[in-house]
Amino acid sequence: MKKVRPSIGDLAKKLSVSKTAVSIILNGEAQASRFSDKLIKRVRSAAEKSGYHPNLFAQGLRTGKINIVGLMVEDISNPFYASIAKRIEEKVYQNGYKIAYCSTENDKQRGKEFLSMFTTMGVDGCIIAPTRGMEKEIKEMVDNGMNVVLFDRKFGNKATDSVMVDNRGGMYEAVKHLIDRGFTNIGLVALALDKPEKEDRVIGYNEAIADHGLTPHVFPLPFREQYLSYVEEIEAFLVRNRQLDAVVFGTNYLGISGLQAISRLELKIPDDIAVVSFDDHDLFRVYKPNITVVAQPIEEIAQTAIDTLLARMQNSEQSPIKNIILPTLLIARNSS
Repeated sequence: MKKVRPSIGDLAKKLSVSKTAVSIILNGEAQASRFSDKLIKRVRSAAEKSGYHPNLFAQGLRTGKINIVGLMVEDISNPFYASIAKRIEEKVYQNGYKIAYCSTENDKQRGKEFLSMFTTMGVDGCIIAPTRGMEKEIKEMVDNGMNVVLFDRKFGNKATDSVMVDNRGGMYEAVKHLIDRGFTNIGLVALALDKPEKEDRVIGYNEAIADHGLTPHVFPLPFREQYLSYVEEIEAFLVRNRQLDAVVFGTNYLGISGLQAISRLELKIPDDIAVVSFDDHDLFRVYKPNITVVAQPIEEIAQTAIDTLLARMQNSEQSPIKNIILPTLLIARNSS
């Protein structure tokens, strides 16, 4: 027979103590209520032996806090998001919180459902890499008192704290790096979630190309769950544009797919085509030749996001919205 989880009432009856006393002790408020150490020890020992665990949702209704932070990313298996998530988890734990993860897979409906889940759970705050189409729901969460920090992407409204990197400047620097080394036919393979011309990395590329009087070659791609599906598309783009002597990839997974496409075409890097990727990856450091990247400051992104959220959660007074932009770092390697 399945074992029934004991309730506070069961523990109170067993110990001949009031339900209120048991609840206060198990919710960590015993010292403030001046219960004896002996009674605190009895209650906690009985709870442990019986397998009792507090109901976080009920606790949240009483206290307004469940000590859980929600983290929503595009794809938790992506090394960039996984690294961010790992660091955020460590930092929230150090501050007495747990974390609930979810991946949107760039699906706005899925993202909206997870936002609803966070609201229903009553999480104390959220760190979100948003998908387009979630603007209204996120604003409603903030208007209803939810603490939210956006990272990686942000919206036009000024209602939410955000932590971004200088995508535009980082991409400009990547293209200029190639131009300074004599490359003149430079393509860009980039993730374009809505309108490519509005994506900061595409804007940075176009600005660098225009400033140096070159011709743009932009190949926007939609988000796909299976990154390997990009390989054939990138290969076809390179075949159609044989004149390219360099290519920049807008994300690390596009860069990895691009390396496979280049290999299938039996092109040599950098003799036939130079390569730069936005976002570093372990593969880029060991690949021969190793790949030039625009690296994002993962540790700083995670630290800044959680510091911003904790400050918002722990400060009852309204403070100005923060829109923080962190610098990227061009790491020149043998592919360029």
